[in-house]
Amino acid sequence: MNRCKKIAILVCVFLTALNIVACGQEKEDEAVNTDESSTIQQESSVQTVEGTDLEIKEDETANADESSVNQQESSMQTVESINEEDKSIGAEELLDLFINGSISAISSEDSAFYITDLDMDSGEWDSYSIGERVDLDNDGENELIICGPYGGIYLDARNNKVYEFAVGEGDSLMLSYVVYNGSTWIMYSNRMHTGYEAYHMEKFEGADNLVAEMNFHEELVDEDNVEGEEKYTLNGTEISYDEYFELCSKIFATEEITTK
Repeated sequence: MNRCKKIAILVCVFLTALNIVACGQEKEDEAVNTDESSTIQQESSVQTVEGTDLEIKEDETANADESSVNQQESSMQTVESINEEDKSIGAEELLDLFINGSISAISSEDSAFYITDLDMDSGEWDSYSIGERVDLDNDGENELIICGPYGGIYLDARNNKVYEFAVGEGDSLMLSYVVYNGSTWIMYSNRMHTGYEAYHMEKFEGADNLVAEMNFHEELVDEDNVEGEEKYTLNGTEISYDEYFELCSKIFATEEITTK
């Protein structure tokens, strides 16, 4: 009987030990599973953070690109705005800018010159001075007269630039202007020789739009006889003295001499 009890006790102890071992193994498995779950969660968190960082960086890049585009568009709009402002500069202001030396004028030979390139107000016969502003080309805007040798220089402002409109070029091309038949005409005179006078007139409607020309002159029939008979012509056709005298009376009554 005692033997049977001992055996029973041993069996109970053995089974208890097995249960303890089994419980320990289960706890280890749970710990392992817990660690694996924790690891997975950490990896997932890292991936989430990396994904978020990537999204943030992409957003920042997109925002930076958009900002750059906006800045470029803003710069372009500013330039366009400046150009629009430039387009609105009037003829009078452009002429003022030339007078104060801020901009140059373009000559008939396409070369630029500043007012400082001219001998201004020195008192010499070939010096220049600022003259009147007159609508010389009949476009409703004034041109600037620079009085000077041989009639000086007439300047026109258009397309944001100042251009040489007319210039006196010696005794055979003395520059002046007249008002004839209600319009302003540019006139070039040649009075170099005794017994010979020739005049060429040009009418403009805008500085680059020549709409009419007129030529008239008087000359000796015999160049060697200064007291001899003269003939008179208008645009290549001979006219009488009375016709010539009447024409000249109208024209020279309004002539403005622009030498200094």
